[in-house]
Amino acid sequence: MKKVPSIWQSVIVAVAVLMVGAPASADNRIVQPGQQYFGKSYNLLASEWTNWLIAEPSATNPAYDDNGSLCGQNQEGEVWFLAGTFENVNTPDDLSKRKCIVPAGKAIFLTLGGVYVSFSPDYLWTDPLCSQLPMENTLEQIRFDVNNDVPVAPNISLKVKIDGLPVKDLFAFRVQSKPEGFTLRVPDGSLLTEWGFSPGDRFPAVSDGYFLFLKTMELGKHTLKVVMTNADGSLTGVKWTLIVR
Repeated sequence: MKKVPSIWQSVIVAVAVLMVGAPASADNRIVQPGQQYFGKSYNLLASEWTNWLIAEPSATNPAYDDNGSLCGQNQEGEVWFLAGTFENVNTPDDLSKRKCIVPAGKAIFLTLGGVYVSFSPDYLWTDPLCSQLPMENTLEQIRFDVNNDVPVAPNISLKVKIDGLPVKDLFAFRVQSKPEGFTLRVPDGSLLTEWGFSPGDRFPAVSDGYFLFLKTMELGKHTLKVVMTNADGSLTGVKWTLIVR
């Protein structure tokens, strides 16, 4: 009978050692691929995020934000969007630093980098490889075009930390927009018209890249660090300070 307590003590010690030895992660804060949250899927949100991102010109676009003051642009619904940055830097200290106030009860959907969009009729495939594949319709052509652009391992690496805890298996979060394509809305005075495209809707459009869908956060201050190492060794990413209130 005296052996029973000692057995349980050994089990408790073993479990404690395993818990200490196992690296903590932020995975339980992430909506996993294939799951929905607030009735939203990754595919749907990739489409909505793309339309959100291109709606503003560079002067007021969250992707060109120096400090986070533009993070509230055109936000609506239960999911809050966060933009990345187009700027490459050489060291982690040079990463963009942004502070954003997020209303309580909002989920967060953000890019990790490496997101591309293709749409008809402006972008159709021109790669000679495409001509060797059966292309039955415009959507397949556009999907092939954008799929070819997204960088993959080992050419790039991705790192994300939420409140200091890493997110694992980030390449599992490569997301493409809705299978049937989506309507890309290009308003006058938007980022794309600034780049020379005429205003108006485009269909079909396809966006493809790496995204994370975060569950609602507790009230208070949170940190979110997103870093992509590019093929040339440069870095792209944002160090976020998120205030949930």
